[in-house]
Amino acid sequence: MENFQEYLAEITSRLSLGVKVVGKEGTVERYDQSTAPDPVMTVFPHSEEDVIEVVRYCREKGLKCFAQSGGHSWRVKNHRTIDVVICMRGLNKVFVDELDQTVTFGGGIIVGELINAVAEKGFDVTTGLANTVGVVGAVLYGGLGRYVGRYGHGVDNLVTVNLVDSDGTIHRNVNGTTNPELWWAIRGAGAAFGIITKATMKIYPQTNGGLSWTCTLIFSNPSRETIEKVFKAINSTHYGDSMFVLFSFAFVPPMGYPSLVIALWFYGPESQAEKAWERVLDPSLRPDFKQTSILPAERLNDSNDAGCSAGYRRPGLAMGIERLEITAFFEIWDLWLEFGQSEDAENSVVVMERFSKEKTLEASDEGTAFSRFHRGIVYEVSIAPAYKDAKLDQKANEFTSKVRDILIQKCSDPGKIRAYPTGSGLNEPLENIFDGKERVEKLLSIKKKWDPENYWGAFFDTK
Repeated sequence: MENFQEYLAEITSRLSLGVKVVGKEGTVERYDQSTAPDPVMTVFPHSEEDVIEVVRYCREKGLKCFAQSGGHSWRVKNHRTIDVVICMRGLNKVFVDELDQTVTFGGGIIVGELINAVAEKGFDVTTGLANTVGVVGAVLYGGLGRYVGRYGHGVDNLVTVNLVDSDGTIHRNVNGTTNPELWWAIRGAGAAFGIITKATMKIYPQTNGGLSWTCTLIFSNPSRETIEKVFKAINSTHYGDSMFVLFSFAFVPPMGYPSLVIALWFYGPESQAEKAWERVLDPSLRPDFKQTSILPAERLNDSNDAGCSAGYRRPGLAMGIERLEITAFFEIWDLWLEFGQSEDAENSVVVMERFSKEKTLEASDEGTAFSRFHRGIVYEVSIAPAYKDAKLDQKANEFTSKVRDILIQKCSDPGKIRAYPTGSGLNEPLENIFDGKERVEKLLSIKKKWDPENYWGAFFDTK
């Protein structure tokens, strides 16, 4: 506390009037508390100038700082090195340019805020799958959401950003013309190069009045035969650009039965949705629960809110796979069931996603650090143990590791481990995140120019 009082006295005079600065008692919780920083202080800036001053102050004092908005990136690898957290949530202003069909927003905005602002003007924007996720973090590491099949990944819809580097210098309007090397690197490895204080993205006029069709199917205590039939229906469906499916293993309240939960989404009228999803909607599958809804864009991600609460320990990972090998998922079901029945672990889930890849594969593989390696995968899988008692950490890590091994051995092509940037494990080689040695070497060469000391090294090591 003695150091905090010193820092507080010194930094307050350099910031905008009213900027909140707190000690350990005010630390902001993250989605995964198992690797959350334990900072000496947390600063809540109001402006880009405040962010610049915090970075400069930290450099002068020999402190490591770390920016977060939604706080949803998993596994902050070097969390113990972080002294100061910059909570960016105050930088959340939005400007929608209807003529240019772009939206400009502050670096602290979260997905729900951006969707609401854009939808109010009659537009769509491709962002993350949960309302509380920070837009900048989600987009820079790919940007996966329901509109990806239609508009591509979020990273491909970025137009320009403002970035504060490790010296506390702001670089405005970074894009493919002003700084092509940095532009390539931040779109895939964003936080490793600085703090994004402002960004501009493309937006698209809504169709169908912005309304989308959703359907939730729940299979409680499903037999292996039922899981296999449902997986086959999902796997054999043709995915058009207006379709997205999220299916998971979850303990469904209020009874907490282990269940297979299917969330279907279609951007268009109900008649077309039912035709597109006819194999999964086949009555012979006999779900225990079925509910359909027509939702406005503002409620696009509402169904995911319950699973995105901060404050849990979630030492999980996310990766891409080529196929749904049913025997592998029987093994994963058993592992999940065993771990989830541990005391305090009933919120643990395994989540799979699929959508059309045609639009995202149109992007040049040389255009961003987020490569075709990730764009072409058939399914995204997230393993998310969730609990609050640290005594489960070892068991949770073993569970995650076992599921990872099964996915690699039975559901992936040989030699292709595709770890998603924001969900990679603590010891995942960079080659598994950025697609091989050559791309990693290019990324690290740019890193040496922009951050030779690896000051922004919370997520990745550079040696």
